[in-house]
Amino acid sequence: MHLKGFAPITTASLLSVLLVAAALPAPAAFTPPEGSVDWVGGYIEGVGYGTARPTGNRPGDRIKAIRAAEVMAQRALAETIHGVRVDGETLIGDAVKQYVLESRVQGLVRGAQKVKETVEWDGNTPSARVNLRVCMTADAPECRSSPTLVGIIADSGRSEPGYVPAADFGGGTAGEVGKAPTSGSGTSYDSSRPVTGLVLELRAGGHVRELFPVVAAFGERGSLETVFSAKRVHPEVIRTYGVARYADSVPQARRNGRLGDNPLVVPVTEVTPENLLVVPKDGARLILETTRYGNDYLAQAKVVIAGR
Repeated sequence: MHLKGFAPITTASLLSVLLVAAALPAPAAFTPPEGSVDWVGGYIEGVGYGTARPTGNRPGDRIKAIRAAEVMAQRALAETIHGVRVDGETLIGDAVKQYVLESRVQGLVRGAQKVKETVEWDGNTPSARVNLRVCMTADAPECRSSPTLVGIIADSGRSEPGYVPAADFGGGTAGEVGKAPTSGSGTSYDSSRPVTGLVLELRAGGHVRELFPVVAAFGERGSLETVFSAKRVHPEVIRTYGVARYADSVPQARRNGRLGDNPLVVPVTEVTPENLLVVPKDGARLILETTRYGNDYLAQAKVVIAGR
């Protein structure tokens, strides 16, 4: 992946947000921090635990325990963010080792939203738990005033990986364009109304959720051609909504308000080793047809990938 305008850095500073943890007291029974990625909700969460040695000043000890838990939650966030897949060949951690994307990720971690804070007491010893959250996209109201992970990547000058097919899907011969899908193709929508979004129903295993998914189909020459990727989406839309969202099922996907009331459902029948989502040719033709004449819902990233 090429990120324009960034100079090489050392990786040591990447952990600077975590070093303060060494100076803080650890709980007697240490509970390790926890990190998780909620692709459906569009956020990353880190949970940290901390305590403080009793000094007789309970308010002060409480603050110290919370601060210790916050640092551990930041650690969990940083480690989890590094494991997020940008595309089929790059993790966030790979990118920050090579470019000064690191400082932006650190800023994202330091500015994480605190969504939960609890403190329990064992005598005079406090035990705190803190949940911190970083938004991957800004479509949730609580994320619109904060930097997001996909926004940071989008602003870095990212270019598409070399495995993305250079040719865009053309729809076949003139006689085939607009042809109705064959029976059993798995596509569904109300053809009497404009399509309002796209649901990609995973029927093939092996897909790993990523920030910049790519959809392809086999063209007339038998090679893969690009149906949908980040270059099809308006840049300002990517910064807010990303390229696509995820759902665990088609019914759950349909509840995404951005898809509107008449989404086109197209099956994904293959996932390549590069993590490309391959749809049938007739499904790709339908996507091509329904985004014409000023109805380019792909440019607005009204896309949900459904299934695991």
